[in-house]
Amino acid sequence: MNLHQFLLALRGRFWVFATLAATTAVVALLVTLILPKQYESTVSLLPDYRDEQSLSGTMPSGRDRTGFMQTQMDIITSNRVATQVARDLKLAESPQVKAPFANAGGKGSIDEWIGEGLLLNLKVSSSQSSVIQLTYRANDPEFAAKAANAFAKAYMDTTLDLRVAPTKQATGWFDEQLKTLRSD
Repeated sequence: MNLHQFLLALRGRFWVFATLAATTAVVALLVTLILPKQYESTVSLLPDYRDEQSLSGTMPSGRDRTGFMQTQMDIITSNRVATQVARDLKLAESPQVKAPFANAGGKGSIDEWIGEGLLLNLKVSSSQSSVIQLTYRANDPEFAAKAANAFAKAYMDTTLDLRVAPTKQATGWFDEQLKTLRSD
């Protein structure tokens, strides 16, 4: 088969190709019009992986950094952070949320239930850099932006709390020991 015969075969099947192309375009247009619009909002986070308790000023190895980044991503997608986002956005106050919670059995905290639902639309990723991309998808662009920012804020609050809580516990223990020593 030479080029001329090939072009004749294509010309003979022109209507088949044209029908397929038109059908594909119409189906793509209908799907685009039928499906609801989805908006994504992305927040970039740069976690601090320095260890304040380490007296050696050495940089962690690549393997340690990878483990640290995965830990930070796990914190972002934790129920603790998601529940805090639900509280910060005051989603439990909405009647559109209370009814589905009651229909689902209403067990546990409504903020925890909402947080689990929020996590379904959250995507957390990181490349070879030290930046974590937090992307939230929603039907409303304003809510997508609010949710992404709320996840970033809740993550920062949680990591701060995780760093400060042991110091607070140690302070409480030392205060008790000091009171005991003073009374003796």
